[in-house]
Amino acid sequence: MSAYDRLTSGLAGETGYATAYTGQVYLGSQKVPGYTTQSRTGGTYTVKASTKDLTETTAQAQARYLTDAQLREKWNTALRKNGFGTDPIQARALWDISVAGASDWYATSNGQQKITPEQYLGWYSSGKKKKGPALPSRQVYQVTEDEIDADIDEILQRRAGRTLQDTDRSEDWYNDLVSGINKLYSKGIVTTVEKVKNPKTGKMETVTTQTPEFSKEEITKRITSAVEEADPLSVQRKQDLDFANWAFGKMGGGR
Repeated sequence: MSAYDRLTSGLAGETGYATAYTGQVYLGSQKVPGYTTQSRTGGTYTVKASTKDLTETTAQAQARYLTDAQLREKWNTALRKNGFGTDPIQARALWDISVAGASDWYATSNGQQKITPEQYLGWYSSGKKKKGPALPSRQVYQVTEDEIDADIDEILQRRAGRTLQDTDRSEDWYNDLVSGINKLYSKGIVTTVEKVKNPKTGKMETVTTQTPEFSKEEITKRITSAVEEADPLSVQRKQDLDFANWAFGKMGGGR
């Protein structure tokens, strides 16, 4: 499975900003109850109740929504408060949008803007109440170099008949290719949620659309072009070998 397939099959991942807060989302403060414990000297001491900030990766927050019933109930309360319905598909879509939006504020402000998904939902709701166009959410993902390497290696084997080598990684063609692929992935996936009328029933329905701003074909074409330009001799040798095998098979099949 290519990096593109892994990305679009889950539609969940990290934001693409290079900060220490990249891919993190602030979920608010949580209370830590006090407790009494035994000291090393044999006595006891009391730890006072406190609060601490809770942060998770966007992937953890999106996954926990499906496993934490208390979180879903809290989110449904926020949805009703802001005038949204609570059907499961719309509720989850709005959670993912709000997590991505809050994470963007948190990452690009270097942790200064501690915006929770509930706060982001309030902003999103305010925009809809003003009857303006719904602001789409753009989720930008980090794809590791290992994943890009796997895609380059796959096409190298198919087009040039060889595997990716360490010497390739020191070449300009490889580094330019990786940089270009990262730029394609940085375009992200745009998610929009809108109300439309069903032409058959006449009822209003919520439609969630997730549109990649890049394509698998575009990435494959870029890798293929770079491989053919970087190692034309291996590409030609592979083509000659494939033709010879085809011709041999034809001759053998005609006996």
